[in-house]
Amino acid sequence: MCQSSKRVNAGWLACAAALLAFFVSGAAAQTYPARQITLVVPFAPGGPADFLGRLIGQKMGDDLGQQIVVDNRPGANTIIGAQAVAKAAPDGYTLLMAIDGTLVMNPFLYSKLAYDPFKDFSPISLIALVPSALVGNINVPVNSIRELVEQEKAKPGTFQIGISTPTSQVNVGLLNMMAVTNFSMVPYRGGTTQITGILAGDIPFGMESVNVALPLWRDKKVKILGLVSAQRLSLAPEIPTIAETFPGYDLGIWQSIVAPAGTPHEVVLKLHRSIKQALAAPEVREKLLTAGIEPASSDTPEEFAAFIRAQADTRAKVIQAIGMKLD
Repeated sequence: MCQSSKRVNAGWLACAAALLAFFVSGAAAQTYPARQITLVVPFAPGGPADFLGRLIGQKMGDDLGQQIVVDNRPGANTIIGAQAVAKAAPDGYTLLMAIDGTLVMNPFLYSKLAYDPFKDFSPISLIALVPSALVGNINVPVNSIRELVEQEKAKPGTFQIGISTPTSQVNVGLLNMMAVTNFSMVPYRGGTTQITGILAGDIPFGMESVNVALPLWRDKKVKILGLVSAQRLSLAPEIPTIAETFPGYDLGIWQSIVAPAGTPHEVVLKLHRSIKQALAAPEVREKLLTAGIEPASSDTPEEFAAFIRAQADTRAKVIQAIGMKLD
């Protein structure tokens, strides 16, 4: 009898605790946001990620009625910024602008990581796709991905491809796997030195971000053989994707916003709605597209979580196949 009473009491206590958590969570969502929100951008000021974070943050701030301040925390392949947000209070007042590398590459590139991308964050939404492109010197006698692969197979070692980020290295690795080639990679410390090398003819090809490559392509200073993207770019629909030659080739760079794990679901939903509204604004879309950035929001936070898992599976296979490690 006593044991039965204890079980009943325990059940009531658990139920009461759950109800209390529900009402507290609901109340927090109704008053959220009551103060300034910090958006951690794990890159230095002035780059594409910083531009994107400030543009989206300002629009979301207007919608939510509170200022969103960008906190630039560059370094260690986005690990510094990600670690800071992973340890932040899960109240919706500290957010992270996470790239593909942050969530679906770093766990496979480092033996020990200061955060767990699958456990330490609450996914909110994609915000943008930033396609890379296989860019070539204007005088290289190759005009398509198929030509490039055929010439390389006919005479291995003919072409080298520059890489300046871990993502670009994975991109070339996947191309080698799918095309059954062995393009050698030439590492550069940054995109600026790499594009300078391509323009000077020091290297025939390189994986470059579209926002760097597109203006040079329009001025006929470089060639773009293909985009690392699932679909063509609306600003330049005449440029094919590499996936059109090798179906399934899609390791494009993407940007997203996540919160610390445990953030109330109602707060996550409110942030998700605000992101979608910001990206739908014509002036925001125009600025992003002009910069070579495709606005892209997830239909739900759950859809974005599934996207992260799928992307992680693909990247893990390539990273393991090419034996890539950063520590």
